[in-house]
Amino acid sequence: MDPFVFAFVLSSLFVIYTQRKKSLTNDGAAGAFVVGLITFSASYWYFAVVNLTFFFTSSRLTKFKADRKRLLEDDFDKCAQRNLTQVICNGLGGTIAVAWFHTIDSNQCYASIQGGSILIWAYLGHYAACCGDTWASELGILNKSWPYLITKWKQVPPGTNGGVSPLGLAASLGGGLLIGLVGAISLSMDPRCNGIDYRLILLGAAAGLGGSLIDSVLGATVQRTMYSKDKKLIVESEQGKGQVEHISGWDILDNHQVNLVTSLLTTGLCGLASYYFA
Repeated sequence: MDPFVFAFVLSSLFVIYTQRKKSLTNDGAAGAFVVGLITFSASYWYFAVVNLTFFFTSSRLTKFKADRKRLLEDDFDKCAQRNLTQVICNGLGGTIAVAWFHTIDSNQCYASIQGGSILIWAYLGHYAACCGDTWASELGILNKSWPYLITKWKQVPPGTNGGVSPLGLAASLGGGLLIGLVGAISLSMDPRCNGIDYRLILLGAAAGLGGSLIDSVLGATVQRTMYSKDKKLIVESEQGKGQVEHISGWDILDNHQVNLVTSLLTTGLCGLASYYFA
């Protein structure tokens, strides 16, 4: 089957699934379809496996203990479905990497292609960071004790941007580790490459934890967090929320922009790391 026909069919099935599960909004599904066409048409299964692992695990965790999360975040239901902006922020760096890989794709192992390792590492770093950050956000908020603001190390309400907790940090490491593991295994099963590259597993773990920490620092400094004392949860605006307290950060970037900056930084850093370790 032609790679683009296959990608079209798989992307269509993916969109149908997300619509039935209400994981994506209509514009989010349209964006995911385009990302799917570019990703699933690559000759390496690696790109599709990493992408789908991130999406399905993150979507599942978003709905995990949803009732409890609604009590902690005012905008939880609005964030439960990913829109086009979120798809772009969580997919831009990886999609650029796989699109670039299309231009150098060949019948050789990626390690033998000029720039191949850079794009493979950058792609893995992107999704490991996104997965680690998403896992940290979705599970860290459920930590039994309040998290600590990463810049001042004082306890803050659950859901505070820049708040870190043992559960959240472990989740970010686990999310990145999973991406690294499935990426390394999928490449080892490709007939063009021999053996499993354990460096990719370590890269995934480092990108998952590191990306989450970068996101936390940005969230604590350039993203505003407000807490409603009346509702006892994190809110986006002060209107109709009663007595609202400013917890941390300046109102410079929103959550989507922070995610975009984090993912692009981690993508670039992991691509750079390939120069020294690949």
